[in-house]
Amino acid sequence: MNKAELTKSIATGAEVSYELARKMLDAFQQTIENALVHGDKVSIRGLGAFVVSDHSARYYHHPLTGEAKMARAFRSVRFVASKQLRDLLN
Repeated sequence: MNKAELTKSIATGAEVSYELARKMLDAFQQTIENALVHGDKVSIRGLGAFVVSDHSARYYHHPLTGEAKMARAFRSVRFVASKQLRDLLN
């Protein structure tokens, strides 16, 4: 399901216009992004949680030359499904 299909589903389920559903989805996305940028965890009961994972810098060897290089530290976003969602899928 892509963003347009999700927006259409929200509009139908909430009995609102497509434009309003799109604005709601955009605001939801922006809110999650802002919280994650500030290092906060976003938990949605029954669905799961969006969490920021910090990965430290590390050395690796280039596979062709064998040269040792340094990979920079970075942050990524993980989604951890709730037990309720995991049980629904299994």
